[in-house]
Amino acid sequence: MKKVSFLSAAKAVLTLFIFAGILTACSNSTSSDDHDHGDAEGFRLKMNGQTIVEQLPEQDLTGEFELTLDDPETDLITIYFIDHDGEEFQPEEDSYSLAYEFEETGIAEFEQHAEDGKWSFHLHAEAEGITDLRLMLMHNGHDDLTSQGIHVHVEASGQ
Repeated sequence: MKKVSFLSAAKAVLTLFIFAGILTACSNSTSSDDHDHGDAEGFRLKMNGQTIVEQLPEQDLTGEFELTLDDPETDLITIYFIDHDGEEFQPEEDSYSLAYEFEETGIAEFEQHAEDGKWSFHLHAEAEGITDLRLMLMHNGHDDLTSQGIHVHVEASGQ
């Protein structure tokens, strides 16, 4: 009968634990590999099929909104998030939502309508002035992405 040394047995047990850990990690249904997108690192705001504002990963924001009190509401604006690979996506999980804040209040309002979906909104001119809008991708009570300031300029008329 062959004798098994303590060191050989310990190596075998350790090897089994390592393989079991790898197999368990690969089959974990809560891992981020199940998502069909990466983390949001940028975004695009589109209106009527055109990109109006965008903040690409590791780049500065481009674009702005100009509104008038004569025509106070924008067409529908839809946000698309951008992952590290430049792919657009919109989270499908209920734990994600869109939040906003204006630097100066009373100049423009953010309006969302249930029928437009949680990734679409309108901006509504309230008073002449300039403010910056920040959009936030919220996930379980914290922001996963906060935009740079989006310039919103409201003029008295469209002259």
